[in-house]
Amino acid sequence: MIQKGDIDKTGDRVRLSSIESRCLREDAVMTGIGTPIEIIYYTDPYCTWCWGSEPILRHIQEAFGDQVKITYKMGGLVENIETFYDQANDIGSISEVAPHWLEASSRHGMPVDIAVFDKIKDEMHSTYPANIAYKAAELQDAKLAKKYLRRLREATSTEQSPIHREETQIELAKSVGLDIERFSAALKSGRAKEAFEADLHEARNQGISGFPTFIIRNANGDQLLIHGYRPFDYFVRVFEQLAPAPLKMRQPEDIPSFVKKYGHVATQEILETFNLSNDDALTTLTGLAEEGQIRRVPLGNGDFWEPIVQN
Repeated sequence: MIQKGDIDKTGDRVRLSSIESRCLREDAVMTGIGTPIEIIYYTDPYCTWCWGSEPILRHIQEAFGDQVKITYKMGGLVENIETFYDQANDIGSISEVAPHWLEASSRHGMPVDIAVFDKIKDEMHSTYPANIAYKAAELQDAKLAKKYLRRLREATSTEQSPIHREETQIELAKSVGLDIERFSAALKSGRAKEAFEADLHEARNQGISGFPTFIIRNANGDQLLIHGYRPFDYFVRVFEQLAPAPLKMRQPEDIPSFVKKYGHVATQEILETFNLSNDDALTTLTGLAEEGQIRRVPLGNGDFWEPIVQN
């Protein structure tokens, strides 16, 4: 169902076809990239390797700030599960996704709760509705849409939430501060669906159907096409290839500040961003929890950490 992450540490250039290269170059000129580097990220809220990429992308955000812009495109992982078959992972039904999620979680480190598949197996037929919901959020507010995508991922990956249902989509939209009337209107009018179909058309025209897929480009339109999960150091090497001048890498703030900034972070996101071993991360986080600075939130097969609000 989800393209399996292929960790390639060589940092070799991936060549685009002449048509893809020309189209992306023209797009870069039209959109006017105002940052040294832009990541065009083709994704799907259900994709477990996209969920596994969250620590890497947060590390990038913390290390490079506004020097790197991340633009999200919905790729539409599964149109109809009844006719879908992933030959690489031998997946052709909802129930067959659970073992894949567990295997992926053991590799990328982000928690999952496979009990969600027992809840949705008889009613969830496509990932498209969740993609469309993201576009409804994006049509309203791009910044809130990124928070909304994160909530969609958290909800389906660790909270057993049926994000294909409109009522769940609305509930999550409300939780991140979106205007529910505008959000619902974008769904009902078809505008969100049209926006998703534009993303889908763009992805398929470039041969993109597995996720995560990244196009990393600079303001001149030079770019690399990268398929699959990649570690932080891989992205750094790509930035070095494409940036017109070396990017400035900054150190993250302390862990309590990081947890407060994002509100709900997995252990993997902390050990990735702060370059800690799993044992060191757990020791540090447990100590902070005992001091009353943060609290542990067990979900699925892992833990999240949240700030403790002081009265």
